[in-house]
Amino acid sequence: MSMIFGIDTRDPATTQLTNGYTVYDWAMRKSSRPDFWSCTLLGKNPVNADETEYLRSRNCRIALLIRDLTEAKISSFDGTDDALRATAAAKAIGVQNNGKIVLFVEIRSNWSVSHNWMISFAQTLYEHGYAPGFIGNTDSSKNFNFGRQCSHYVHATAEYAGFGAIYWATEPKLGGRPEHWAPYCPSALRPEDVDLWECNSYNYEDVTINEIYGKDEKLLEHMW
Repeated sequence: MSMIFGIDTRDPATTQLTNGYTVYDWAMRKSSRPDFWSCTLLGKNPVNADETEYLRSRNCRIALLIRDLTEAKISSFDGTDDALRATAAAKAIGVQNNGKIVLFVEIRSNWSVSHNWMISFAQTLYEHGYAPGFIGNTDSSKNFNFGRQCSHYVHATAEYAGFGAIYWATEPKLGGRPEHWAPYCPSALRPEDVDLWECNSYNYEDVTINEIYGKDEKLLEHMW
């Protein structure tokens, strides 16, 4: 299995730390050179040209995350407006709408989400040339909602192959690189259907870094 490695953090890669490193350099020294880096599409500290150029110069792909949603919004019936905001933001920074690039939704670990919101969100992205990505708490003992609603989504969109959705599990935490691909997953999926897995987190001052593993190099085709 040709796993890839990436970093998820809310802080731009170019942020200077008091130890003299950028967030990118510090993360690389703690772990290894990342194949991809998460950047905010919608929310605080959105990705800009400087950060894009910085990551491109290091041969690092960009995973685009929507971070400005609320639990009230994603537990509602309709995600169309959120999808339209996301596609507009992606086009504004030059992200190609070729049907491959994924726009990820960050669903926080203690939130509830509605499968109806997921369906309308994903369908709208698909119609505008992007693919949906769902980041969720896959440990049902901590929060059963995501697993249940995601399974409803999988069944409801089966004839459309889930609109090409990419799934990103946040459990279980391992503290390092996985030896076997075994993320927790919703009941409608198998571990091999989960594409990305958050395995470890650490902090420096106010910066939190999550280590993400992807099951296959082909996932880089879905990143900017």
